[in-house]
Amino acid sequence: MKKFLYLAAIFTFLACSLAEEGSTADPALALAYHDSMIFDGIERTFFVHLPENYRPSVSYPLIFAMHGGGALGYEGIEAQSGLSELSDAENFIVVYPEGLKRLGFRTWNAGDCCPSATLLGTDDAGFIVSLLEKLNQDLSIDNKKVYATGFSNGGQLAYALANRYPHTFAAVSAVAGVLQDFPFNPVRKVPIIHFHSYQDATAPYFGGFSDASFITFTFPSVDSTLMLIAKDYKCNRIKQTVFADSATYDFFRYSDCDTDVQIDLYVSRDGGHTWPGGQAFATMPVTRHVDASSLMWEFFKSYELP
Repeated sequence: MKKFLYLAAIFTFLACSLAEEGSTADPALALAYHDSMIFDGIERTFFVHLPENYRPSVSYPLIFAMHGGGALGYEGIEAQSGLSELSDAENFIVVYPEGLKRLGFRTWNAGDCCPSATLLGTDDAGFIVSLLEKLNQDLSIDNKKVYATGFSNGGQLAYALANRYPHTFAAVSAVAGVLQDFPFNPVRKVPIIHFHSYQDATAPYFGGFSDASFITFTFPSVDSTLMLIAKDYKCNRIKQTVFADSATYDFFRYSDCDTDVQIDLYVSRDGGHTWPGGQAFATMPVTRHVDASSLMWEFFKSYELP
């Protein structure tokens, strides 16, 4: 009987140890939650998704994912990008900040675009950095591996973050959004991966007027945007073709730049103003030849802050 009780105690101890090892240290910790903070006297909202195996004893990479201008906040880009599902598989934290909502639309002040954030003069780049400070108090983050991405107006903000806070973000990505924050001269050259479609009519690849009624200025072309950045980065190899297919997509690279950073550019032949490989809104076409979320994560993993 004593032997049985002894063995039972051992098995119970082992079972508890294994359960503790495979779970979060705090079983009450929410793995996904919507929250807010006060920044510049205004309540700002955000949504956090922790990987399903999150443990506070481990430091995790973090991606800020900024929605495009429109009625939806985090729900839009989370569904559109599939980054929450990817975070579960790849063990990173993804945070979806939200722009201020005015007249039914959420926008970011990322330079020349877009109202109403530009008219209000919101310090959205400052909000993201302040949010990172708050998250560091609550979560276990590897601050050498903090990244930013965004769709459309959110992609413009990702460029602004690289420009204004180059020592905070190890790398950034923009999807269907070009640089609007000038002058662009970050003291640290931030690696960039950009995704676009030749068929995009809202943020035209070749530049020009948008089909969005509330945007009244002309967009610069993607090529002129990346050329400006490549000159600042002192890249010696400009828009080299890595892959080209007239039926699917083109992949270009700007390289041999200062501090060995590079700029990657994927341009799909189909799709439109949507997230490549992701979900579409309404009937807008999405390319299935490029998976932006997976490609940007592979790109991000190659870079960390010194």
